[in-house]
Amino acid sequence: MRITASFILLGLASLGAANVIGDGNCVTIMDGDLVMHERKPDQPFNNFLYMVNKGQEYNDQRWILESMGGDFYRLKNEHSNRYLILGDRYPITYHAPSIRATDHFKFVPDGNGTYDIVSRGNMHLQSQGLDYAVATSPNKQVFSVKKCQE
Repeated sequence: MRITASFILLGLASLGAANVIGDGNCVTIMDGDLVMHERKPDQPFNNFLYMVNKGQEYNDQRWILESMGGDFYRLKNEHSNRYLILGDRYPITYHAPSIRATDHFKFVPDGNGTYDIVSRGNMHLQSQGLDYAVATSPNKQVFSVKKCQE
């Protein structure tokens, strides 16, 4: 009986860990030791996303997922309450939620605990490295996606 209960608890714990992606969840998006953040209001290009060193977690690195149905989500920055939308070459943030379906994103797991983040328009988020703007690309790139720290 104890062994069965242990397996049930282990199974429930693994399901909880797997539920990173979901409506209303707060997540951080990382590429190795780098984390995606929205630039601060006093910085140049303050509606662009940049990759910075992961250290202490701040609100500008946190993204709230809002379900748009069919496994697609809008991403809202916790600090600014602005939404991630696709620009010509770079994703940016905007004050009002986009009504464009191309600004809805799906987190496609690769089976190794990372996700390809792809829009309905089949554009992928692309890290360009430390202190560079996040770009869009037709090519797949995987990111670590974790629940926000409390």
